[in-house]
Amino acid sequence: MQVAVLGVIATVGMMFTYALPAPSLKRNHKSSTGLFARLFLFFLWLSYGFSNLLYVETTLFYGLGQNLCATLAAYMVYLTVLKRFGRPLPTPHRLFILVHLVTLETLTVLVHNAGDNFFLCQMLFLISTLIPIFAAALKMRQLMDQRSVGDKVLFCILSGAVAVLVLGGPLYMFVISVTSQYKSFITFGLAVIAMIIFMLGFVISFMHSLVIRLRKQIYRDPLTACKNRNYFYDVAPALVKRAESQDLQVCMLVCDIDHFKQINDKHGHLAGDKALNHFSQLLRSQLCGDDVLIRMGGEEFLILLIGYDIDKAAHWANALCRYVAAHPLNYKAHDIQLTASFGLLAMPPKADLFEIIGEADQALYQAKNQGRNQVVMFQSDTTQTLAACPLLSSNAAPASGQHVELAGVPASLQEK
Repeated sequence: MQVAVLGVIATVGMMFTYALPAPSLKRNHKSSTGLFARLFLFFLWLSYGFSNLLYVETTLFYGLGQNLCATLAAYMVYLTVLKRFGRPLPTPHRLFILVHLVTLETLTVLVHNAGDNFFLCQMLFLISTLIPIFAAALKMRQLMDQRSVGDKVLFCILSGAVAVLVLGGPLYMFVISVTSQYKSFITFGLAVIAMIIFMLGFVISFMHSLVIRLRKQIYRDPLTACKNRNYFYDVAPALVKRAESQDLQVCMLVCDIDHFKQINDKHGHLAGDKALNHFSQLLRSQLCGDDVLIRMGGEEFLILLIGYDIDKAAHWANALCRYVAAHPLNYKAHDIQLTASFGLLAMPPKADLFEIIGEADQALYQAKNQGRNQVVMFQSDTTQTLAACPLLSSNAAPASGQHVELAGVPASLQEK
């Protein structure tokens, strides 16, 4: 009866693994994670079935079956961890597993033929199951994402299993004295708990990773792979507050591709997408440290410069403007000249990010009105006027392919 009940529990667990989302790449090693989780449940159930042979005086088959299936179940845990992180099983490890299983069964037969074999058979069981579980815990510690609560839960479960085998195994098998009937019930309970806890840890780890992946997609622009508007509204304010708490100046640079509509009209919308992607790559290549690039929509981008005073940000923006103009987009054997207009401001302490962006936009519109391909810095005074920064205005676009020196930019910025 207990074997049948445990079989039902294992079957439900196997069916549940089929309901989990499959990896997008079928050839990825992660696609076999569910398979090894199901094999764990199957071998654990089979091991419990063999353990009941002890009560019908078939000691040899009990030892051979229980030790082999329990060890295989433990190795399925190890393989589940490997596949969970998309790692293959190295050939030396495969050979080790094969040698381990063959050695285990050989020793079991030898111990049985030696006569009084219960103690040694149980020790073989403990040691053989401990090896792969301990390896799984070590591998989990090595591969897990420290930011993932799910991975930490699974690691704690594996570490707990190691502690139970090392400390509780000998106590249960050799110290606690109960009738065979009660011992069968205890073994049944332990098998059920092992199934539930392992599947729970596996599912928590899997689902938490899925949540992290979805969160990244929510904050990621699919075309350019930059942060998107959702990131600006949800995450950027906390980022700015953290920088201010560390006494770091934050500057905001908004930019817009010049005459982007003409690129779409002349070369088609595919060329427009290529231009957006090319432009974002140019911007990203010049970022460093904690700088954040956000696509606000259309051809408009925003850069948060963390740890920049206004002079450093102005020099960097001027160099970036020249860098963009010096790297045209090659599309269908034609060079499409790209330039951009920039609006720059230094964020006052405790400023509202959503309100201050309007002032940066004003500087951007000023750059557009003054002829484009330049940087305008917002300057707040008694009359709230906008003025082009004298150092930054009149940035004519260089000829196609011309190398641009980052004039006036410190060496540390030129290396960006």
